[in-house]
Amino acid sequence: MTTKTIKILGVQFAANPDYKFGDPETEEMWMRTINLLTELRDRKPRVVLKAEPTNPHDEKAVMARAMGQKIGYVNRFQRDDVRRLLRQSKRGMLGAEVDEVVIGNHGFLYITLQCEEAATTDLQETGFNWQGWHTDIPLVLPTEELNAEEEAAFVLEEELLPRLNEVDINELQDYLNIWMENSRHDMSQEACWQRQQYIRQLAESDRGEVRMMAQELEHQGACMCNRHRMEERVMEWWPRLVDSDEADSMWIGWRQQTNGQLWEGLRLIDEKLRLLPGNLYESIGQMETVFSQLYYLNIPRETLNSILALLVLREKTCHELGIEMRPMTEADYANGESDGDSISMNDFSESFQKLPTNTAWSLYSGMFTLLGWNPKWLKNSPMFHQQILAQQKEQHDRQERKQDQIIDSMEKVANKPTTQNIYGDKNEFKEDAKLLKLTLPADADPAEIAMRIAEQQKQIENK
Repeated sequence: MTTKTIKILGVQFAANPDYKFGDPETEEMWMRTINLLTELRDRKPRVVLKAEPTNPHDEKAVMARAMGQKIGYVNRFQRDDVRRLLRQSKRGMLGAEVDEVVIGNHGFLYITLQCEEAATTDLQETGFNWQGWHTDIPLVLPTEELNAEEEAAFVLEEELLPRLNEVDINELQDYLNIWMENSRHDMSQEACWQRQQYIRQLAESDRGEVRMMAQELEHQGACMCNRHRMEERVMEWWPRLVDSDEADSMWIGWRQQTNGQLWEGLRLIDEKLRLLPGNLYESIGQMETVFSQLYYLNIPRETLNSILALLVLREKTCHELGIEMRPMTEADYANGESDGDSISMNDFSESFQKLPTNTAWSLYSGMFTLLGWNPKWLKNSPMFHQQILAQQKEQHDRQERKQDQIIDSMEKVANKPTTQNIYGDKNEFKEDAKLLKLTLPADADPAEIAMRIAEQQKQIENK
């Protein structure tokens, strides 16, 4: 076994996750950093190293986690070496211990890394071949809850559970609490297996206080599919996942991938979901039932993440189309694709542009009240508003141009001493054209010329 000392930096960013680069640092920020470093020094917790490919500043970042939270990052000079060790480990994580902590506004710490491959455990098999189930649809990025769950599982299985008769009770309870809190909605095969393993090992301990901990896990397992827990998922966990930043990023990628063809995208999603066993697709829309089925299907986490991503995309697609989240038939797809949007936005816009501005405004106000809660109207009404304003400006500009032309014509007439047809469309002598010659000098005043033209036109009208 090889021992390495790794320097962990960026503790101030881990202690202040809302801090944005470039913003001034505050005393409150420094205090949170010092408090975290002090806790690390006093408790000397176990540290878990794990890659963080979703890091917005460094896709090769390796985060250090302890006590269920991020505490910093492996420094850049040792990062590649640690990444190599992570690739060699079978779980993608490495365990370490706190060695030295330097406390300050930009403090850091050293950890001692044990370079030994982590053990693996065979997972339960089901009758369905999950290895053949895959999707190229964008996936939800790993959440902080999943990272904390995997960190706790790593520490429990690698360090604490094998030595139950001698471990610190408080440390064991802390990591069990972290795992239970962050796995309470995890329906994966791995979480199910881990729960059963932890219950068995805790129940076999010689220490009574350890055996009591097994009862908490048994209670959690019994609650995974009861009505209270299913309602909690639907009312709290599921909407939070659908509305998360990760889901929004996935949705944007999916819209680009399908070129904005929502009905075609819905069809592609459903083609994948129909492949799932247990007739799960027919329960779409009844999310309590869907989650219960997913739990009992014993699905590997990687596949479960794909399924949850599909369900998120489906709910967002149905919301965008303004339809109910329910199983679809071929007739539903055909009708949806032929009808297009329930309100044809292009036709609607063209209709507005054909109307006089005042009429368009009146209709727009009425439609805004009538369709105020329609998602398509809410999305497109700003566009209509801008188009009506543009139409109004165009009409105003057209009227001003016409008025300028009239003024320009009048100025030309007033400044040109010549004969003028009563209708204003001739500027030359013709027989029987009823034209009168103006006998005025070339340098005559324009106002006098205009007055003389008016007199001559009146004479013609009288004749």
